[in-house]
Amino acid sequence: MIVHDLGPDAVGAMTRVDLSTVTEEPPSPIGLFPFHDCTCGIGSFVGRPPWELHTTGDELLHILAGSCVLTVRDGDGETRRELRAGELVIVPKGCWHRNDAPAGVTMFFITPRDGNHHSFADPAAA
Repeated sequence: MIVHDLGPDAVGAMTRVDLSTVTEEPPSPIGLFPFHDCTCGIGSFVGRPPWELHTTGDELLHILAGSCVLTVRDGDGETRRELRAGELVIVPKGCWHRNDAPAGVTMFFITPRDGNHHSFADPAAA
């Protein structure tokens, strides 16, 4: 059994990493753990991570604290949505996406283990 405290006090004590100061993906405050064919963990950050694409499955994001603007690109164009604490979103497989959290966000994620791509450059410009 895997148990993690994701209550308000535990989440509030998690350090948000300033992405402008790192050169690699910061570690999850609770570590990473497997779930079916996915990897689960917490992202707690300020700033904008790279674009992501998951080709083997959808990604689930649950905002635990703070907020971010999620941008998703699909065949119909680009959709932006502000996500706040308590909201859960499913990002469909095959869609480039990224989060922008200038004031900071802490989110639980369930991401497919395989078929992941990242790009700091805008994939639409490639």
